[in-house]
Amino acid sequence: MSSTFGFMDIIIIFCGAYLIYAAVQMKRTGEITSSALIGKGYDPKKAKDPKGYIEYMYMKSIIMGVLVMISGALDYMNDVYWNISYFSVGMCCVFLVVIIIYGKISMDAQKKYLSPK
Repeated sequence: MSSTFGFMDIIIIFCGAYLIYAAVQMKRTGEITSSALIGKGYDPKKAKDPKGYIEYMYMKSIIMGVLVMISGALDYMNDVYWNISYFSVGMCCVFLVVIIIYGKISMDAQKKYLSPK
């Protein structure tokens, strides 16, 4: 196992955990405070429906965070224990597809709910 890939898998797991944390905080406080959940071109203070965005993106962000954590954990397990050929390549492909889908959902939600009033 390469220690670099193991370290990256752990970083990926923490990124998934942070996404879950940010989504829970957003839901709990009713405010969009994390830049992990919105693009830099959107100002939550000028949004037309931040509550709608929170309701729409909450569960999607939780699911995305869980999927990110699972993919990091599975890849780490493969590096340490399983050593299945091309498993990491497959996981990267699945991970990329999931990120693209989540990105598209997030961008559409930002346009719909966070555009200026």
